[in-house]
Order: sequence, then C-alpha cells, then structure tokens
Amino acid sequence: MTAKEILSALTERFGRAGIEEPAADARALVAFAIGVTPVFLRVHPDFAVEPDVLSKIETFAARRVKREPVSKIIETRGFWRLDFKVTKDVLDPRPDSETLIEEALKLFPDKTAALRILDLGTGSGCLAQALLCEYVNARAVGFDASDAALKIAAENAATNGMAGRFETKSGGWDVSGWFEGLGQFDLVISNPPYIAESERAGLAPEVVNFDPERALFAGADGLDAYRKIAPALPFLLKDGGVFIAEFGKGQHDAVREIVVSAGLDFNAFGVDLGGVVRCLSAFWRK
Repeated sequence: MTAKEILSALTERFGRAGIEEPAADARALVAFAIGVTPVFLRVHPDFAVEPDVLSKIETFAARRVKREPVSKIIETRGFWRLDFKVTKDVLDPRPDSETLIEEALKLFPDKTAALRILDLGTGSGCLAQALLCEYVNARAVGFDASDAALKIAAENAATNGMAGRFETKSGGWDVSGWFEGLGQFDLVISNPPYIAESERAGLAPEVVNFDPERALFAGADGLDAYRKIAPALPFLLKDGGVFIAEFGKGQHDAVREIVVSAGLDFNAFGVDLGGVVRCLSAFWRK
C-alpha cells in the first residue's frame, strides 16, 4: 500500500472514532512508524509501505482508536523549543503551559542571570527545562512525588543537554514541612493538579485515561494543591523572588486569594492563546 492510501483509510477510521484531528494524527503515526517526517509523506504520497511497517501502523492505530494520545504512543511531545519524552507516568505537556514561560521571561529579562529555579510537580521536566533553555546560567530543581516521573524528567534533561543544571528531588506537598531542605529560589514555578473531582466525567478520554491521576485532580474544588503550596512559598522564595502557577479556567480569583493570603504580593495574570486566564505571578518580599 502507498502512504496516501494508508493515510486516507486511517483518517476515515479515526474520524469514525470521534478523534478531533484525524488527518493530523494519522500523518503523525504513519510518519513515526516509517521513520520519516510528516512533511515527507506530503512530498511522497506514493511511497510504498512495507508489510512489517504496516503491522506497526496497525498497532499504533488500534491504540489511537482507544483514545491514547499520539504523544503517548510515540513517547514524544514538543514544548517550547524542546522535545520531551512522555509516558503514562507524566502529564502530557500542553501549549497552554507555555504561558508560564512567557510570564517568567517578562519578569526576568536578563537571560544571563544565574537564577535558581524550583519546579513543583515537575512531571516531564518541561517547565524547568524550557526555562533552562532560555537562561543559560540558571540551575533548576524538579520536585515531584512520583519517582517514575523524576526518572523521565532526568532523562529529558540529559537528552536536552541540561543534566548538569537540572536535579531532581522526590517528595509531595501532602506532609508537614515538605519544603524543608530545598533551600530558597529566585523563581518557583508550578503546574499543579487543579481539576475538581466533579469534572472527571467531562474530561476527554485522552486525559482521564492516560495522564496520571495525581497530576490531574485536587479535591472537591480543584484548589487543594494551591492551599498546600502557598504557605511554603515564604520559605522557598528569596526576598524579591517570584511564584508563577498555572490553573484552570475560572480559577484565577480563587488562586490569587490563596497566594495573597500566604503573604505574597500579586503581580499579574497571564492569558493563553485561547484567551483563557491561565497563570498568575506573585512576589515574595520580606
């Protein structure tokens, strides 16, 4: 079969399965199975696909029909200017989270600054490592309760040439004094779990079935993680340090109240490309 024939059949099959972008997903999976870029398939639609590759494509297609994300099938997701390995053990990085990086760049314009950065709930390490990509003299700590996630984050740091500037720390914010021993930072950044349990039924299968539950849900109103993180910020931030956190649609006022109640000075909200208020920044001043 030719690449064009396979893509046509897969696109129809994915469409019937309710997948939002069937053609793009088909192209990505076929290209990955062959070992070429999606652009190659556009340029060479009559490329003959060997039987062993067809078998591989079918395996990938069956997983996608079950709504496993393409990124989890090919174990790669692009974020900022880097590629990250993603597995079932880490949250799939999403473009909305790049808003946090944009806010950090506004607040720390000197890209030669030797910043010390803490990424709370680091997962794949995408936030911390995107910042290390921009701040060449910075160092970062990725903090996470999942040792499996920390292993992926460390692997990504090595792949992205940042192993010497990125370290991992295991721990969760569900225990008293969880922040002790981490030190103080110029920037604490976080994309914590923020989905309310009541929203579980409305989530896409790609999210609820393939992202780690502990990275998604945070109590009845989705705000539990902020309530545990906020009191630690005066201990984690240097004088004049910045906290930047992501949250869900409509949560901005509640998160701001939690952060301000911990003694921080609210600075600004960040808006993602979809027009949603996606993150906030706040300063700690003694």
